[in-house]
Amino acid sequence: MRHKAIFTVLKRFYPSAGRMAEFSSCKDTIQYHKPRRVVGSFPVFNGVFLVGLCFFLAACSNKSTPKKDEYLLGNQLFKGNSVVKTEALEPLLPQRPNKRFLGIPGATVSLWIYQALDKRYDRDTQRIKFDTLSRYYERQFTRYADDSRKLSSLRRKYNRVVNKYRLRIEEGNWAMRTFGEAPVYFSEKNARNNTVKIKGYLVNEGYRDANVEFITDTLFGRIRTTYNIFEGVPHVLRDVDILTHKDAEIDSLLSATKTASYLKSGNNFRYSDVVSEITRVEQLMRNNGYFGFDRNYLRPVQSATGKRNGGFLVDTTGHNPATDSLFHIVDVKGLQINYPRNHDKHTRYTFNPVGFRVESLPGEPPFVRRDTAVYRGIQYSFTPKHYYSPRVLNEKILIRPGNIYRQNDWDETSRQLSVLDQFLFINIDTDTTNGNIKTLIRVIPHDKYQVTGEGGVNVVQNLPGPFLNGTFRVRNIFGRLENFEVSLRGALDANFGLKNANLVRTLEMGVNTALIFPRFLFPGKIAAGFNRKTPRTIVSLGYNYTNRDFLGSDPDFIRSGFQASLRYNWKKSEFEYLSLTAVDLSILQSKQSQKFGELLDSLYQYGGNPLKFSFQSAVISSINLSYVFNNNIIGQNRRAHYLRLFAESGGTALSLLEPQKVSLGLDGFELYKFLKTNVEYRRYKPLGPKSTLVYRVNTGLIFNYNDRRVAPYEKSLTGGGSNSLRAWPPRRLGLGSAYPNVDLQTGSPIFRNGETTTLQPGVTQYSGYEYRFEQLGDVLMEANVELRGHLFRFVGDVNYALFLDAGNVWRMRLDKGTSPNQNTLNGVFQFNRFYKEFAVGTGIGLRYDLSYFIFRLDMGIKVYDPSRRFVVTNALGQTTTIDERYLLPKFSFRRSSPNYPVFNIGIGYPF
Repeated sequence: MRHKAIFTVLKRFYPSAGRMAEFSSCKDTIQYHKPRRVVGSFPVFNGVFLVGLCFFLAACSNKSTPKKDEYLLGNQLFKGNSVVKTEALEPLLPQRPNKRFLGIPGATVSLWIYQALDKRYDRDTQRIKFDTLSRYYERQFTRYADDSRKLSSLRRKYNRVVNKYRLRIEEGNWAMRTFGEAPVYFSEKNARNNTVKIKGYLVNEGYRDANVEFITDTLFGRIRTTYNIFEGVPHVLRDVDILTHKDAEIDSLLSATKTASYLKSGNNFRYSDVVSEITRVEQLMRNNGYFGFDRNYLRPVQSATGKRNGGFLVDTTGHNPATDSLFHIVDVKGLQINYPRNHDKHTRYTFNPVGFRVESLPGEPPFVRRDTAVYRGIQYSFTPKHYYSPRVLNEKILIRPGNIYRQNDWDETSRQLSVLDQFLFINIDTDTTNGNIKTLIRVIPHDKYQVTGEGGVNVVQNLPGPFLNGTFRVRNIFGRLENFEVSLRGALDANFGLKNANLVRTLEMGVNTALIFPRFLFPGKIAAGFNRKTPRTIVSLGYNYTNRDFLGSDPDFIRSGFQASLRYNWKKSEFEYLSLTAVDLSILQSKQSQKFGELLDSLYQYGGNPLKFSFQSAVISSINLSYVFNNNIIGQNRRAHYLRLFAESGGTALSLLEPQKVSLGLDGFELYKFLKTNVEYRRYKPLGPKSTLVYRVNTGLIFNYNDRRVAPYEKSLTGGGSNSLRAWPPRRLGLGSAYPNVDLQTGSPIFRNGETTTLQPGVTQYSGYEYRFEQLGDVLMEANVELRGHLFRFVGDVNYALFLDAGNVWRMRLDKGTSPNQNTLNGVFQFNRFYKEFAVGTGIGLRYDLSYFIFRLDMGIKVYDPSRRFVVTNALGQTTTIDERYLLPKFSFRRSSPNYPVFNIGIGYPF
């Protein structure tokens, strides 16, 4: 009866809900309250309640346990652990319950799909087909037993058949494998194994008296497993001695680095710390001349007589009545190191001699005549076609004749040579004798010349346009490991015109040359200190050409520019990178049509939009420094952080010249002066094997101290688009609470379409804004939260994303040449109101991950738009305020909607 009552309630709000009664049933007691009567529209709360109730009833379905005497695996809980965190125990459970859609209890949508398809799927038919094909291939194998080539081809085909039918028999058809998920059943054997693993983890963490048991209970056809944990008192280190007491040289090394030991007094006696200490000692030995030393010399070894040799000498018999009830005492009384057979010590090795040899390219005959040289004790041998400066190579080879063997120098030499992009193959051959390591570095060079190209489609304002890029590379152009590159690019984009909604075509072409040196071009000895940090000096020179509406009779504008830069890059540590641009100079020339220029002037005079300066001839010079910390590895779901710090000073080198004109024969060129800083932080937090929560905060500030108080177009801060607030078009967010586009005569916002395109008395509903112009700002604040998860696999991984974006862009102060109005003032940053002007957007996205390529599609929906508050004045001077800032209820796929979604296409992750 209670089920009948519930479906009566459902039918009142959702007529088709009654049909669910014949599919769902639940023997458990369900309590309900009589719903309130609703008049008019379907409330959002009731919608959420309805969806949740539907999932709940479906979870109660008898179909959840299609196998007799088997139950689906439900939640797995931990109880009793007070010190060891649950987050550390969860990865120990390999069995996971069936995935729940958006985390809603019981909403195992992928399981429902699998079960629905499985009812109609005949595995026996697949087995019969497989058996028939197997017998066919057996006959073929016998027939062609003497033909090895034919037999090899048949075996490859048979292996493909085996893999295909194995998937069909074990995992179902393509739809079941792609969209569905096989039921995960509870197994008592797995639960027992889990208790063993949990106990082993607790013992390794120092809780050697720990005990683990599990209990189960049944709920809605699923078994919930609770692991009850008794941790006990920990085993704590008291006295720690890691010396060997037999080898004075090794003792001195261990004593000098004792503070770096993982075994410290007061810590729990963890097996993981013992393993880490073994690894540390192994690396310490290998970096101090002990070639061939490995961790096996540090592990206990049982002799033929049963005597134990090697490893840490651990005493667990310590006793202290004052603390025995709190923890057990463990003492480490030394480290016993094993020695090679028939030796009573470990030999320290020295590199001597050291050689470098360039081998012939594959397919080339060996050269009889070779060029040889000796520099700083290293013997170099080159082929006639491939000569490299020994002086430059010396900076990359850290293995020095006469130096003791260090594993770090060995590894760093291999890495430094590999990142030069000069050698196809690198190998370090060694031969040891009498404490010396005879070392020969053998390399096979890359081709001197290389041509690469790529083509595709750019998406500008969600409109596609073709592009074509090509690169010509010359390696070792001057014989000093330099690379010279020439890059050509061309693109044809379609976007909306500034004055109307008609499409205009924009042609972009460019050429860029770069000379890359594998060292710092810097006077003095300072550069030598960066040899281990992968230094790079990049000198570049480029030219760009842009023609907007190039097929029109009078193009909107033609813009061209020369760029030159001098940049230093280096790697501070494994995850830290720095870049210093000592010279960044751009000389831009531009001309516009008369109509286009008049439009830009009016936008500047009445709206304060500085776009006009983007189309003026200018000289932009700057110096900048950036720092990046990034331990996020693409393809790995792990805790990671990303931090980028950026600082730039523009016009620094030209500050002594006249403020408005550059006296370098470039009359009429604008000179910009500005200071810019940017801070971006990201955090990646795994929630499961294939789900991640990503946080991002991005802030920026530009202070313009030139007379016009305007930043260069390329340096301005903007928001919106696929890597920012995705509910706003690219570079169209803000400014502040100002309207993005206004009628210059009335100051009314301009709407895209609908009943009216401007504010009118008596009209209370307006369509979306016309985002015609880019919003160039001086202050940027934005934050993003994105939940990433896995949907299914189809060749690559199809993933989903749920995101929430917030932020805005403001002008710091108005230009001297503008006539400010209220709308312009609303776009200026003010401390007393900026926090009220954060725009908020949300949405969903799909990612198609092919590991080497990620295609991204995001749909952004506005939640809060601080600019959608209108004051309408009628003919009598009476005003009406219309507040549409909370836009989420107005979401619609109708283009006339004020909250029509914004679709963003991108490559790779947004952050």
